[in-house]
Amino acid sequence: MAVAGLSGTVKSWNGAKGFGFITGSSLPGDILFGRTELPEDIREVQGKFLEGRPIIFDAAQGPDGRYKATAVAVPLMEGKEVAGKIKTFSEKHGYGFITSSSLTEDVRFQTTDLPQGVTPGAHLRDELMTFEVLALPDGKLRVSTLRFQSKKIAMRVGGMGMGGGMGGGMGGMAQPGGNMGMVNLQTVQAAQAAQAQGLMTGTVKSFSERNGYGFLNVAGYPMDIKFGRNELAGGNVSTGETVSFSAVQTADGRISASNVSSLGGGMKRPASGMGGMGMMGMGAVQKPAVTETPTGRSAYGMIKTYNGQKGFGFISSPGVPGDVFFMQTSLPAEVRSLHGKELQGKNVNFQVSQTSDGKTRAQDITMA
Repeated sequence: MAVAGLSGTVKSWNGAKGFGFITGSSLPGDILFGRTELPEDIREVQGKFLEGRPIIFDAAQGPDGRYKATAVAVPLMEGKEVAGKIKTFSEKHGYGFITSSSLTEDVRFQTTDLPQGVTPGAHLRDELMTFEVLALPDGKLRVSTLRFQSKKIAMRVGGMGMGGGMGGGMGGMAQPGGNMGMVNLQTVQAAQAAQAQGLMTGTVKSFSERNGYGFLNVAGYPMDIKFGRNELAGGNVSTGETVSFSAVQTADGRISASNVSSLGGGMKRPASGMGGMGMMGMGAVQKPAVTETPTGRSAYGMIKTYNGQKGFGFISSPGVPGDVFFMQTSLPAEVRSLHGKELQGKNVNFQVSQTSDGKTRAQDITMA
């Protein structure tokens, strides 16, 4: 006999042996599940990643009357890492994308997000990772704290960052190029600390002391973010430098940076001689910002997942194909401070909007 649509919590998971047990379901006893029943992008995770995590699964009853879990799904959970697989990566361009069965869209990462020590030229496509995910002001997602799922993967590509194990640091190990490796490590650690405080991080694309403003580049955000001299928290910054900042939405809907603070590191790139503005004014092409257009449609559904710490979630709606992304700012003001578990499973009504890149979003959410 088969049972579908069950929910429970992972009681234990032995990554080395490839099996674990689920508790808290409507079936009697603990339910066995194996590695092959997990999504392909989660199969190398260690116990610390899965244990205590809510999951959804089907179950099949064996000849001995015991149930075994099948088709195990691992939803996004507030405050927890996400598992995924590198879909693409360009070492030349310095960025790539990760796909995850827990998310409805791919997530961008840049070279500086990779664990320390990855061998130059290593083949990273299809490698399994764990990571934290942040929502940018425009609703797009970006990676934070990228790690390999297992020691085996880390050793294969030369990386030292492994989820739930080796950590992301290189300690006192020397890197090619003198002290540059240590500077990069310190910068990565500073960026992670800033993100943990809710700040955004980016790279200085250009800054003109004469004109009093500059631009930041943020992985996953389609446009450069402008900042002024008065927004610098500690004096001047250099092109290529990593900084933390707070995002502020201007009256015209654009995003600007305030409280810009240097995190150091980075390969310093000389300005082009155009008043320190680098490529600006030289015909550089900027990607258009993602905009949302109301469709006039109303829909209802259930909040499937919500991450209050990161500020976004997903709604499952019978009237809209796929999960519908929403930002914290689209929730009623009185529930924005609630945690994920307090909102998951709640019925809602919402307005359907369409983004300029063809994706569906939920706006003006009300509790049903």
